[in-house]
Amino acid sequence: MSSAARRKDDAAKAPVSVAPETLHDLHGNSGARVVLHAGMGTSFVRKTAASRAANARLLAQAAKQNNLGRSGVKLPRVLASGYDGEGRAFFDMDYVPGRTIANAVATATPFDRLLLFAGVERLLWLFVACRGDALPASRFQDKINESTRAAIARDTCAHVAPQIRACARRLHACDWSGIPESPSHGDLTLENILITNRHEIVFIDCDEAWVSSFWLDLGKLFQDASGHWCIRQLYAPGVPAVQRAAAVQKLDRLAADFRRLAYTADPALPERLPQLAALSLFRALPYARTPAAAEFICARIDVGLG
Repeated sequence: MSSAARRKDDAAKAPVSVAPETLHDLHGNSGARVVLHAGMGTSFVRKTAASRAANARLLAQAAKQNNLGRSGVKLPRVLASGYDGEGRAFFDMDYVPGRTIANAVATATPFDRLLLFAGVERLLWLFVACRGDALPASRFQDKINESTRAAIARDTCAHVAPQIRACARRLHACDWSGIPESPSHGDLTLENILITNRHEIVFIDCDEAWVSSFWLDLGKLFQDASGHWCIRQLYAPGVPAVQRAAAVQKLDRLAADFRRLAYTADPALPERLPQLAALSLFRALPYARTPAAAEFICARIDVGLG
């Protein structure tokens, strides 16, 4: 039996009933629904696929979350998985009270940078230890083309189609050779790193990425640290400039920390971080919910690629 079939079989055996409780919708990526179930004495988070077509990916995320947890990385413990009444896969996990690093940056909330550094360092060490051969450069070129087509087809991006094509040309001109394959988190943004009420670093929202590499994880971190995606709301009209400046200052400090980590992981990585961050931003274009978000992405790619 294949691993995908085993995951489906295991999920089918899991209970799907949910006791009466208070429900709170949380943030979900890629269309998945994430809901906090707050019951008497127990709370858990349920993540449900947006459609049955996304079932395999969601169950693979649960498997990755379990495997990384067994390796000593702090992630919410997966409690059960199954299918809802519409045949969509879900998995339940521990609720971890805390705030994301992105939120702490945006709201000027103090947090322990050394604690964050140590948590990310531990995660990357595991991935670097399992480093494999270089990924084909064509995989990156193909992803740029795919993202370009998907973005231009979106109503929210149509008005910046020339800028999108220009960003794509600049990304195509970058060197995509020599990027090693390795295990990865898959979506290592500051929105997916929690600092808990117990002052621990916990990673959330692992993903099954189109290619897997710790280089891309660092690129995701720099999507926030230098691309400012996690503070995009602070660029909206009417937001005080001093509030944005304070957040940017925090991100600049994190960028310096993460750049040191990147050099330790692979001395060839730091100089490629701008293009990796730009690629991460570019891949967000097909999911831009507003024209302003699409404009922001194109502008930040221009800044990042110089």
